Amino acid sequence: MVEIEIAHPEVTGVTESSVALAFDVISDGRPVDAEVEVTVGGEPRARSGGEPGTRLVRIEGLPPDAEIEVGFRAPGLRPVSPDRYFPERLRTLPSPEAAEVGRFATLNDIHIGEARMGGRLTEDFEYGEEAPGFPVVRAEDTPTPYWQFMLEDAIDEINALGVDALVIKGDIADRGRPEQFEEARRLFGRIRAPHHVVLGNHDHYAVLEGERVDGYALLGQPAAPRALDLAGFRLLLVETALPGEHHGVFPEERRRWLDSALSEAREAGLPTFVLMHHHPVPPEHAGSYPNSIGLDPEDSVALFELLGRHPQVRAVLVGHTHRNKVRRYPAAGSIPFVEVHNPKDYPGGYAVYRLFEDGSAIQEVRRTGSRRALVHAARCRELFRGFYRHFALGRLEDRSFFIPPQGSATGARG
Repeated sequence: MVEIEIAHPEVTGVTESSVALAFDVISDGRPVDAEVEVTVGGEPRARSGGEPGTRLVRIEGLPPDAEIEVGFRAPGLRPVSPDRYFPERLRTLPSPEAAEVGRFATLNDIHIGEARMGGRLTEDFEYGEEAPGFPVVRAEDTPTPYWQFMLEDAIDEINALGVDALVIKGDIADRGRPEQFEEARRLFGRIRAPHHVVLGNHDHYAVLEGERVDGYALLGQPAAPRALDLAGFRLLLVETALPGEHHGVFPEERRRWLDSALSEAREAGLPTFVLMHHHPVPPEHAGSYPNSIGLDPEDSVALFELLGRHPQVRAVLVGHTHRNKVRRYPAAGSIPFVEVHNPKDYPGGYAVYRLFEDGSAIQEVRRTGSRRALVHAARCRELFRGFYRHFALGRLEDRSFFIPPQGSATGARG
């Protein structure tokens, strides 16, 4: 009997009734197409086989707020050891008490036109030279550039979910060039739902070459800041970029706009999401990467204090860091500040937000499940001496969580 094993198992997401997981099946160190059963509580719930490489399995019909144990079964299969990516036991999310009224998705850090990623990071946080343990993935390695097919396949999945809107949180054009925005507009044409953008630092990089490029106009989009209404919720798109700079800013005029918009939403009784590109950084953590490229610390403190006056804010959704992470700051109360990974590399995907009538919400980060997306993501998983997996994937509770109605609990619960 051929001995096989499960490699790189990951619970990628969980909801009140489902769990999604990714894994490879290998024998003698090489991927194989052997079929395995995926079990929950020892009972088979799905079968996976076919082409060698990463598999992505989603199991539905699970009980809410319940502890479950996910496992694998196949002839000759070695036992799977739990780790930080594949816990021995996990809990499904609590079931929302109100009806679902809408849903939206987010993408960020698409980097259209990016030529390569990986290598050693340079002092200005660009991708550097290839070296042992620091491989480079190039756009020319595949017939279609990775940033294109990863975006196309993510959009196709978002379309299939039937979301009411898609918000793209910056770094659309890798160098802010007009032709990159034109390509983005072409690719965004496959999005079925209304889509809305806020720009990031890379979208303004043409200024470094002496050229001002209006990314909003080239995309056919109104400029941020602006407000959107969706299913009884309000979404506020906020600009944080400073043209030509990697870090973000939140100056006085932007604060005034956000304070006014939040006051209006609070008076109207609308639970609110704030969406922007840069992550805020408290002064005591300003020196560590990626905080060193985040929102200016003094501006971040002002943002915390402003948001702390508006308890109807359900979450602040950002991009920029290319990772999944949730943080909270005392001055902002219980508001989760949510960073989500990008669609273009590892783990490769998007976030979905389901909205409920009582103001609660569920976030689930999803991996893009096409064969070419999983193959590319597996290449990127080992970048930066393998650290990229830990950095980008984050914790399960940072990817999937329940946001309770205002006043019913503290913060998001995974």
